[in-house]
Amino acid sequence: MARPVSSKAIVSDPIRAETVSAARSRGHDGSVARHTDEIDDSTPLAGSRIDVGARIGWLLRTSRVAAGVPLRELAARAGDGDRLSAATLSRVETTGRRSGTVVAAYEQALGLPHAHLRAPIDVLCRTFSYAPADTDPYVPEPTLAGFTRAVDAVQAESPSAQDWLCFAEYHVLTPFGLPADTIRPLVVRLVGEVGRAAGLAYQLRYEALSKLRCSPYADVVAEVIVEEVSRPGMQRPADLLSAITELPTPELIAWCGELLAHESWVVARAGCLGIQNMRSVGGLRRADWLPLVPVYAAACDAAAGDPLREPILSATLAGCPPEFRTAVRALLHTELPEPRRASAWSRNRRNRHYTHAAELAAEITGTSAGETMLTRLLFEVLYDFRATYVVTSSFLLVASPFADGVREVICRSALHGPDKITRHGAAFAFANLMIPFETADPAPWLASADPVLRGAGLDICAFAGVPLDRDLLRDLVVREDQVGYEAMFAAGMAQQPELTELASAPDLPAGVREAARWWLAAGGRIIT
Repeated sequence: MARPVSSKAIVSDPIRAETVSAARSRGHDGSVARHTDEIDDSTPLAGSRIDVGARIGWLLRTSRVAAGVPLRELAARAGDGDRLSAATLSRVETTGRRSGTVVAAYEQALGLPHAHLRAPIDVLCRTFSYAPADTDPYVPEPTLAGFTRAVDAVQAESPSAQDWLCFAEYHVLTPFGLPADTIRPLVVRLVGEVGRAAGLAYQLRYEALSKLRCSPYADVVAEVIVEEVSRPGMQRPADLLSAITELPTPELIAWCGELLAHESWVVARAGCLGIQNMRSVGGLRRADWLPLVPVYAAACDAAAGDPLREPILSATLAGCPPEFRTAVRALLHTELPEPRRASAWSRNRRNRHYTHAAELAAEITGTSAGETMLTRLLFEVLYDFRATYVVTSSFLLVASPFADGVREVICRSALHGPDKITRHGAAFAFANLMIPFETADPAPWLASADPVLRGAGLDICAFAGVPLDRDLLRDLVVREDQVGYEAMFAAGMAQQPELTELASAPDLPAGVREAARWWLAAGGRIIT
């Protein structure tokens, strides 16, 4: 069986890396040796398109191979010999043909949780407008009894991620559905849980919310998300902006533009993510984007020199079409810095960053099976400035049998990567991977003078639900930077009792009090 995403401790001494010479002795010298059954995305690293089908096939094949299940046995377990023969399944893996029914059969045959593979595949395909259509979508049992069970499950005290996705699937894929007024309180609850969930619990909740957004309930979801993002002290807007922009509209372009000037840099950055997602999802006319040009230019000028806003504005602009970039830059009074990116975009030893990703992939797999695509996904997570590439690759990695190994090498790369670009890429990766941890020690991270690494250590504490020392917490939350935000994130996910004190302390800034009140109302970490 493919390994689930387990929760191991992150200690001060990172796992000792396999030496480069040892990796090279197996043929890994920075350009990955192809296995005979290797599935690869051979599109250019800096290209405007990826091979979505190859990524689908890779996730299915690596999950099956890691479970030690041959194709014939998988076909026998699936129990539909006419439609799911070994030859058919082989073609699905090789071509990446998208079929929700086939992917569900993989999950059942491999003993994986409901939608463990389907959710990241569906997120991937919705994100890129040229992705293949689902030729045979998964549909839950279309009965009133099944629908009733799905509704009852999310009305329970602690619905699981699978409960939420099943609920959404019934409303989107079957004739059954609640009235808009009745479903709204449940959408409010789901919206409030997404940003606090980790691992598969996060992926399936995000998928449930996105499915509802791309359904007749789209307006209900949009209203709830806009209200939640507007709430004072809002702490987790990024996933909500991603979900609402799964269905782009001109009105959303205008709203995201307004968010760029929001007083909270956290919300402003989420606005950038929404713009990036709509650019990738597509469906809007070029004219729909023109009103954003002066708004975007004004936001860039206002953010000049701001380390919390300027980098993501630069990265977002770099991913826009040339005519939009030219129009914005013509209005700028201050030139934007270049976004953080890899040293090169080639797939050979001359690209030291691709070589680093290849060495990590070789260490994780221990063999060459699945390694070429794993290298590509790790490279994107660590070095790509396009959020849509980083996020979808993160979803695939978390769902893959390599998730444990990915978490370990990302931690080590953040603390001891070969250069600042690598260390920061790894540090930022935790927010996208959303992998839960069983425990965490912030000491080695907080010992760093780099605020990005200090924030990453606090991020890990948040996903572990580990409370911070009271005095340390109070010292950190007053910082108006990434470290202060992540400290409050850790306290909120752990639901530390100090939140009550922070929410009412008159000597603390208003923003700190609002953030603490938001976490008290929202609740803590969710891992189921």
